Parts: sequence; C-alpha cells; structure tokens
Amino acid sequence: MLTNNEEFLKALPELFSETKESGGVTVTIKRYDYQGQKQQRQKRRIAHSKDEEAMRLLVDSLSLDDHEYATLVRAATQKKKLSTLVAPADLDEFLARYHGLLLICVDSIKKNERLRKKKAAIKRQAAQKAKAAKAKTKKQEMLAKGST
Repeated sequence: MLTNNEEFLKALPELFSETKESGGVTVTIKRYDYQGQKQQRQKRRIAHSKDEEAMRLLVDSLSLDDHEYATLVRAATQKKKLSTLVAPADLDEFLARYHGLLLICVDSIKKNERLRKKKAAIKRQAAQKAKAAKAKTKKQEMLAKGST
C-alpha cells in the first residue's frame, strides 16, 4: 500500500513490534525511474537483440542519465506491505528520520542464535586451554620439586 512519508515512518515501528517474537521485516530502498511497462519491454527487446547499433544507443542513453529520481522505499512482513515515494529534495530528511527510527527499534531485532553459540564455544575452548596449561605447569613444578 503506497503511503506518504509521514504515515510510512509512523507505521514502520508497528511492523517491527509485530515481528518481535517471530517473523521479520524486509526493507528495500531503490531508485524509482517513472518508466511504464511499455518502455521497460522496449528496453528489454533492444537489450536482447543482436543489433550492435541498438545496444550502443542503449548504453549511451543510460550513461547520459542526469535526471533526479525519486526513491521507492518498501517495508514488508508476511502479512503487511508498506511503500512510499520520497522526493529527491526530501531524501536527506527522510533518511535521517528513518535512521533514528531504526536505532529506536533495534531492540526488537533478534540476535543471531548461531553467533551466540559460536561465541560460547570459543569461550569454552579458551577455558579448556587455560585449564590444560595450568595443569601442565603444575605437573612440571611437581617434577622439578621431585628431582631436586
């Protein structure tokens, strides 16, 4: 559902809180280029044709792109989808507010369980090595006392 920027930023924390226990939120940010389906099909046809002239024209037209484009921001869960178009002039302000919102909602992001297990295993190995080294030095001390 396409919303304005304010509504999108208000609804995003709700998505994060809904998925706190299970699920996740996928956020995508990409350029919105205002092209219709017909123009996209024509570009694909030109790109797939073997005519070198058409390919050269396509590359030239893409490389001389000096337009400012809006930014499409999407957020989706399994049940709900949100999107908004951000004008180029409003992009910096929107991204600053989005960043602040992520910092607030970061507590609802689950930490990776695999990473926790890996860190615990590393700690166990370090403790075992320290224990073995301590036992080895103790044994060497006893042998040194016994030989004197």
